[in-house]
Order: sequence, then structure tokens, then C-alpha cells
Amino acid sequence: METRKVNIIFTSDIHGNYFPYDFRHDRWGKGSLQRVHGFVAQQVRKLSGSTVLIDGGDILQGEPTAYYFNFVDRSTKHKASDMCNFIGYDVGVIGNHDIECGHELFDSYVDGCNFPILGANAVSLESGQPYFEPYTILVRSGVKIAVIGFTSPAVPHWIPHRVWSDLRFDDIKKSAEYWISYVREHEHPDFIIGLFHSGMDEGIVTDDYRENAVRETITSVEGFDLVLYGHDHSSNMEELENPLGKSVLCVNPGSFAHSVAEVRIKFTMDETGHVVKHDMTSQLYYIGKLHNAHCMEFKRHFKNEFLAVKKFASKKIGRFTKGVDVSDAYFGSSAYIDFIHQLQLEVSGADISFVAPFFFNASIDAGDVRISDVFNLYRFEDKLYTLELTGKEIEQYLEMSYATWTNQMHGPQDPLLLLSPMKNNPEKMGFKNFLFNFDSAAGICYDVDVSHPAGSKISIRSMSDGSSFSYEKTYKVAMTAYRANGGGELLTKGVGLSKEEIDSRTLCYSKHDIRHYMIEYISRMKNVTPQKMGHWRFVPVDWVEAAEKRERKILFPEREEKSSSSDEGTPTSSAPETSTSE
Repeated sequence: METRKVNIIFTSDIHGNYFPYDFRHDRWGKGSLQRVHGFVAQQVRKLSGSTVLIDGGDILQGEPTAYYFNFVDRSTKHKASDMCNFIGYDVGVIGNHDIECGHELFDSYVDGCNFPILGANAVSLESGQPYFEPYTILVRSGVKIAVIGFTSPAVPHWIPHRVWSDLRFDDIKKSAEYWISYVREHEHPDFIIGLFHSGMDEGIVTDDYRENAVRETITSVEGFDLVLYGHDHSSNMEELENPLGKSVLCVNPGSFAHSVAEVRIKFTMDETGHVVKHDMTSQLYYIGKLHNAHCMEFKRHFKNEFLAVKKFASKKIGRFTKGVDVSDAYFGSSAYIDFIHQLQLEVSGADISFVAPFFFNASIDAGDVRISDVFNLYRFEDKLYTLELTGKEIEQYLEMSYATWTNQMHGPQDPLLLLSPMKNNPEKMGFKNFLFNFDSAAGICYDVDVSHPAGSKISIRSMSDGSSFSYEKTYKVAMTAYRANGGGELLTKGVGLSKEEIDSRTLCYSKHDIRHYMIEYISRMKNVTPQKMGHWRFVPVDWVEAAEKRERKILFPEREEKSSSSDEGTPTSSAPETSTSE
């Protein structure tokens, strides 16, 4: 008998965090592809056996870095592929936010990578075959390893149809059944890795598919020896039992390259060179402040790219005469959200606007506004859609939104907001549900009576100009592309519209993303005074005021550390050879 070693290093959901610099706040940041390079190069030299480097998708969207290389510096080959090639990735999977960027961008990324980007369940309608490679074969230390990749099939519920109109997205469990059988029959691998851009569980569930399908797939489909997954941003190492009773290790490193996962596998080979068993150990390494010679090598190589992004992000575009704070948005009409409402109404010409907060804890102070500040106002590259909805449907939409957001209060002592310990940091309190589904409206005046149960909180008094509001009348409503394609299920579950009905209600969409119009607006106005419009309020007012005082202290106990709530949680262990210097 002979033993051979293979080491898997896994990252996921980088979201544009290419350099260890927080361009949104103009300070050094955590993690990044630069530090991934430092960690990988260090481990390759340190460990015996072969190393395989794998990425779990969603690398093209997020920080100002990704925005710059997506929309400003449009090189033939995407810079993210250059960086991944430099680090030495062996395989990746396509993520939903990568697809969101559109064919031109994600095709240039895939074409530029010196390694395969997988997506077995993203099928070309023209050919009937996977648009991306369904799997790849890697031979390391004499062991034949198959990696089969899948992306979340909920893409049609988040991304405009025109972006993916030549594709369909199959259920992951059904796709896994087919491709495991295919790979076994045609490749005869010693070891099969499932690479999922799909979370453990929960998320969108329909009759056709499940957004987060890891648990369902592994407990239903036999064949995977190891599962590497992402999408839900929740670092995790968990063993699940497959239908034959075999334990399958499932590993998620979390997001933004704050941590990486490492799985060390020892294969036992018989005299004929066949694998007879394998043993695995796994660990998460926090690389948030890793600094070594290999990090500096990456920094030197991509110095010009770093400086270009820094110049772009630091460009002054105007001034805010007063500051805005997203925390105000949870307790009523706020200058932060209403600034976005006003922009959406102006750009779209709609009657009504829907907007949700995208950051748990963010603010912009009075003073100069730079492009980097706009990324604190608006997180995603969403385009602006205008749909037709009746007055009754607008009420239903808001009912679902506020039901995910607020409790039913019976007195001033009761909680206003639906709070829960943060999943990745249980010592801190956050929201029970996703805050990016906490939509408020502008263009109408309404009360949200939190003494009423879910489904009967909303009372619309009038249009914002004082004219009457009708439940039977049809209105033009501005919202993000994500929302206009069913994201958050406010239009589907809340209003009861099918995907086909939503598409038929779409009147138009913007040429550019909302952030583009925000930069354009501030540049044109020069001096901007964000104002609270006061179009809506929570009632009873005295109950809400009492609850707000309590819950601000619970949610934001240390306001001077405004970025602390976005941490990835307590690391499992520290990466070796770290220091805090840059």
C-alpha cells in the first residue's frame, strides 16, 4: 500500500475584493486576492503533495475594483482573469453575480482564464449542452479527480431575461444525478468534488428548483466525495450523510477572501495504483491581515491596476451639505433612502418608487462626496426598471415588505423590528430577514400600523402631491432590476404575479446602472442636500419612538465602529506567518 497527498485550497464569493484596500472608505482592508496569493504560495512551498486551487464564483461584482474593470477599464481580457491566472487557480465555477454582469463581461472573464470555469446546469438553448464546461479532470499525485460545477438555478428570479435569454438553469439535484453518472461512466475518477455556487439550504424554493441546494443534493444524490460551496456567504464546515450512509464533507470559506478553506486529503493506493480509501482533514484560515513576500509580489505585479482604481474611487464629484445614515431607514422615512427614491423617480419618470437599504450599517458625512462614497450609498450594479402595478398590488407588495421587517406590537414595551443574532457572529444582533427586501415607497403617503398583524399594516392615504390614490388605478412603479425580475419574491409571493406576468408589466429599463445615474446626478448638482421626504411613517408614533430608542442601542452599540457589523465573523484559525503591516 502507498499513500499520496492532495491539498485543496478553496475561495468563494470574492465580490471584487482584489486588493487589500477598502476603496469605499479609503483605508486598508481585509482579505483580497492579493492575500489569497500570499497564502497559496506560502502553503504550496510548505505542504507535501500536490495542491489544487479552486474558486466558488461571484468574483466579477462588488467592490469599486470590480466596477472599475467592468465599466471603466474595458480591456479585452478581464483583469480578474489576469489575477486568477497569476495566483494559479486550477478551476472555478460561474456565480449568479458573474452572470449578472452580462455576456460580454463574463465571457471575457471565462475566455481569459487559463483554467476552466464550470456550470453544468447552465444550459445553452441553442445547443442543449452546458454553456460552460460541466466538469474537469485533474490528476494530482497520481490521483484522478473530477470536479463538477453547478450554479444557483434562481438566476431567472434575479437577473433580467435579456441577460440570460439564450440559457436555461436546471435544478442542481437533477443535474448532479446526470453528471455524476456521466463522469463515472466516461472518466472513471478516483475522487469526485462537487463545486456549488449554491448555499446549504433555505433561499428561494419553487416547484422547479431550489436556490440553495447543497443539503438537498448531498442527502439525495450519491457520488460526491467532497463538496465545496459558496453563494450564501456563511463560512461553514459540515458533514452530511448521503443516501448510502456515507459522510460527505461540505466546506464554505465565507466571502470576500477574508478566509480560505483548506482540505488535506491522504489517498491510500493499492499495488495496481487504484485508490482504496481516503482520509480528509479540513480547516478555515483567516487571511484578513496576512502579509508576506508573496503578497508583495502580487502587489508589485498589479501596481498600475491598483493605482488606477484608487484614482477612480477618490475622484471628487460634489458635496453633501448634510450627512445621511442608513440606520434611520429602519425606523421610518430617511434622507438616505429618500435620496435614492428621488433619483429613481427623476430617472424613470415613474409615479412611485420602491427602494430597500443595501447595507446594514453605512453613512456618508457632510462634505466632499467622492465616487467611493457612492458605493456606500448603493451596493449593486442594478439597472432601473419601470413596471405597471395597480394600487391594490402596490399595497400587497408593501404588506409583504413590512411583514419581513416588523413585529406586531401590543404596546410600547414590545419590539418594533424582527431581530435575530447574526448568523456568522451570534454575539451581535441583526435582522431576522434580509434587509435588502425591506422596501419602502415614495410617491405615495402611507402609514404602517405596527399594532396590526402581518398583512394588514399598510394604509395608503394619498399620492405625495396630495391627489387621491386608487386601488383600482394602474401606476408606473420604479424598482431595481433584481426586484423587477422577482428578486425577494415581493412581486411573486407578495403580489401574486407569475414571472411571465411580471415580464408583461415591464414598460422600460435604464441604459445604465443606478449607481451611474447617482454619480451623474451628484456631479451635475455639485451641492446636494439629502432630505427626508416624510412620505411614510410607523404608527402608533409613541410606541415606535420608545422601541427605536431601545433597538438602536441593540443594533448599533458602537456607532464609532461603523464597519464592524460587516465582518465575516470570528475566524476559525489564523493563517501562519501573518503580520498586520501592509
